[in-house]
Amino acid sequence: MVVTLQGILQTAFAPFAHAHRQPPRVWRAACAVMRCRTAALGGHVRRCPAGHVTAIAYNACRHRACPRCGRHRIGQWLDAWQQEILPTDHFHVIFTLPSELHALWRWNRPALTALLFTAVRETLLTLLADPRWLGAQPGVLAALHTWGRTLTLHPHVHCLVSGGGRDPAGQWRPVRTGFLLPVAVVRTLFCGKALGGIAALCTAGQLVLPPDLPADGLRRLLRAAARRKWNLRIAERYAHGRGVVTYLAGYVRGGPIKDHRFVRFDGQQVTFRYGNHRHLDARGQPRSQDLTLSVADFLERWSAHVPLPGVHTVRAWGLYAPTQRPRLQHCRQQLPDPTPAPAADGKDLPPQPGAPWHRCPVCHLPLVVALVVPRAGAPPPQESLVLAA
Repeated sequence: MVVTLQGILQTAFAPFAHAHRQPPRVWRAACAVMRCRTAALGGHVRRCPAGHVTAIAYNACRHRACPRCGRHRIGQWLDAWQQEILPTDHFHVIFTLPSELHALWRWNRPALTALLFTAVRETLLTLLADPRWLGAQPGVLAALHTWGRTLTLHPHVHCLVSGGGRDPAGQWRPVRTGFLLPVAVVRTLFCGKALGGIAALCTAGQLVLPPDLPADGLRRLLRAAARRKWNLRIAERYAHGRGVVTYLAGYVRGGPIKDHRFVRFDGQQVTFRYGNHRHLDARGQPRSQDLTLSVADFLERWSAHVPLPGVHTVRAWGLYAPTQRPRLQHCRQQLPDPTPAPAADGKDLPPQPGAPWHRCPVCHLPLVVALVVPRAGAPPPQESLVLAA
């Protein structure tokens, strides 16, 4: 039996949500996933023109947290950005909030999401504008992830940074030193901006303190975070940015876990697979391990990462900002002609079981819509129908 997030939610979400109060956004996400590609959302009947097969294709929910219907939109996003990024080398930079700030994150997720993005943007653009490092405006594509490999809280931002930028004279200036920025300099500035922003939010009365935090606890919390060595990583340069964009694409939609990672579900416990980066195999890749959680613990972790409504988890800055298209094209003209990038065919994305058919499996002709199934309507009573989704 194939284990899916939809099946787990259909079995266990209602008892879990009644025992552990959930915000409306989690209810909306869970209901969308549970109804995705079912008769509750309606659909249509497709038939082969040659009469080989008739199939029902139910509608998708299109929710950002649904792993079943995110694949197509991920492919569209990936293909668009593969064509948008500059034909030059790129750097992958990861900014991570320390665990000391996780409690504040849980109680101030909208405010700290905006603050985290602001701190990352100002850190990168300020340092790269300095003539000591680059002296130019780069292109930056940033994506927020709030989860770790085992779905624990782990807020961090992945950034794709172009290996060069547009200088004040309008000319392309490449990174010539072999590295983007000194890690220690980036860490210090990012830490200062993040902690300074939290203190400013508190002063303005816009910060909600956790109930178990004493009156002077925030000051001690910020001091402890300042003493901590923040996890910041700048990977070696890539000859192109397509690999990092493909990596980011898997996190744009679909939530923190995809269906292909599930191993078992017996109604009481959920087992899923993850890559343990502390234990590497002979090829230097993270060793795959299984983790078993009670269904309540799993749903608690999953619900903590349902995206906030109206909040974009992907941002574009510098040359990649929508308002900088003329400058981006001017820089593109100054760079050598790139090798044509392959179209995003979805091969690097996880498989999506239960996708609707678009062609006949016998003659491969496109299926023709023959009947519309209304929302919550019963499937047409035809014994020849083959359920496609």
